[in-house]
Amino acid sequence: VTPKQMRVLADLSEEYADAVVHITTRQDIQYHFVHIEDTPTIMRRLAAVGITTHEACGNVIRNVTACPLAGVCQGETFDVSPYAKAMADFMLNHPDCQDFGRKFKIAFSGCSEHACGIVNMHDLGGIAKTRGGKNGFEIYVGGGLGAVPHQAKVMYEFLPEEEILPLMQAIGRVFAHLGEKKNRAKARVKFLVAKLGLEEFIRLVEEERQILPHDKRWTSYINELPAWGENPIKDPTSLNGEAKPEGFNLWQEKNVISQRQEGYKVVVIMLPLGDISSHQTRKLADIAEKYVGDYVRTTVEQNFVLRWVSES
Repeated sequence: VTPKQMRVLADLSEEYADAVVHITTRQDIQYHFVHIEDTPTIMRRLAAVGITTHEACGNVIRNVTACPLAGVCQGETFDVSPYAKAMADFMLNHPDCQDFGRKFKIAFSGCSEHACGIVNMHDLGGIAKTRGGKNGFEIYVGGGLGAVPHQAKVMYEFLPEEEILPLMQAIGRVFAHLGEKKNRAKARVKFLVAKLGLEEFIRLVEEERQILPHDKRWTSYINELPAWGENPIKDPTSLNGEAKPEGFNLWQEKNVISQRQEGYKVVVIMLPLGDISSHQTRKLADIAEKYVGDYVRTTVEQNFVLRWVSES
């Protein structure tokens, strides 16, 4: 999320909601107490700054999430951000994913050591792996929480990067065709995997994969990966023994994470129950614009993080 977007989010929360911007566990933005007749205006103003409400709800693929430290985490295999974005762009409003019985959630993580992405609790998850110098993912399927929680099962120990989009398209077809439609309580993909068994589910997905018409978008994003990156607006300068205000050390211990890029930190902005007022949102946008630019992300813990903060 960018400072420009944050200011629009703050304005809309004041004009049409209760002046609170709520961060959800899906790293989304939510407004409460909105009148239905105001939603077209809200949607247009969000679209003007690059935010869409499409498929934030409904029996579709929900917004794709990733570890908020992707790209700066010290233990990651590689940055999963562009892969998550490619998945989101490709699957948004995709015709093969419009006839589900329930929602479908996807997450990516750069490592298996930390639970930042909670990959194994998602309908589909990918953990970054490399094999023979090639990027790919360990793929998990059939996870979920709710009244009947399921831990996802390993679908593929290694799937090359060029296969993740057609894989999801094939899964979407199988889920739309065989998933439960009448009983919503049994309509998640975790129940379909349990009903068919993992091996049969994989067989059906691979069978569907073989008959998919080729789509150049499956691999076109890979050509753009070398250009993917973030450019900090400040140099990486250290504190060098500078005097620290009272309470700083405790705050730093609880809220600051060292990036793998030397001299830069990630600062976590803790939000009570994911809520931040419109006034605070604008102030945070000012801070982000001054110190980090566009590198603000939301987290599964319903907080904000500022990336690329120069240590000093």
